[in-house]
Amino acid sequence: MSIRRRAAIVVPIFLPALFLSGCGLLGFNTWHWNQKVIIVVETPTGERVGQSVQSVNWYESPAWARLGDSGGGFSNDLSGEAVVVELAPGKYIFALLKSFDGLASDQVFRPPISNSGNAASLRQEIRAQNDHLERLRETREVPRSAYPALVTFSDLSDPATAQKVDPVNLTASFGSGYRLVSIKLAITDEAKTEGTVQRVLGPRFFEEWARKRQAAFTSNGPFKKPPFAFQLFRNDFITGE
Repeated sequence: MSIRRRAAIVVPIFLPALFLSGCGLLGFNTWHWNQKVIIVVETPTGERVGQSVQSVNWYESPAWARLGDSGGGFSNDLSGEAVVVELAPGKYIFALLKSFDGLASDQVFRPPISNSGNAASLRQEIRAQNDHLERLRETREVPRSAYPALVTFSDLSDPATAQKVDPVNLTASFGSGYRLVSIKLAITDEAKTEGTVQRVLGPRFFEEWARKRQAAFTSNGPFKKPPFAFQLFRNDFITGE
């Protein structure tokens, strides 16, 4: 799983200064905003809230920057860390990183792109949406179709114990009295969250995960589907450092 989205763009290596200028010079544009994911879970001892502020960047390169079939379009990426909700001592739920800045109509803030078929109009529409999102400061409910993946560990010291959590049935993972109340997304001026995941999992957790993943691959071979825990990667929890 990866949160990095690229729209098949390759920018010539001699153009980074122009590309990063953010001023539209020669058709290169950049946009940036921070998004905050807020998760509320009902537990037997009351509601628990976890949140994480993540950084969104959008880039545009002009049509003349194409190299073969690549370039001349939009791309975006997301950096930050997963949301961590402490449900009880030693019991956590993690909402893995998910990009809410794509063009799909089921996302939170961005309306569907029109199907005009006109490339110039489409570019203008995306620019206008990005300008709006960069200025917007608002919180909205995340629809079920756009939920991030939810994960827990039965043993926080063992990466191999990662388990998928069903957002409509937390009882199956945590027992009676646990329910997902809401997932919300805000566009915010707050600074990007850092350090929460590694404080909970420990500084050597992802090194141990990589070691166990390699051992499982060596044991099972390349053609056997790996266990769920080894279908996950560090950048599902932390990226863009």
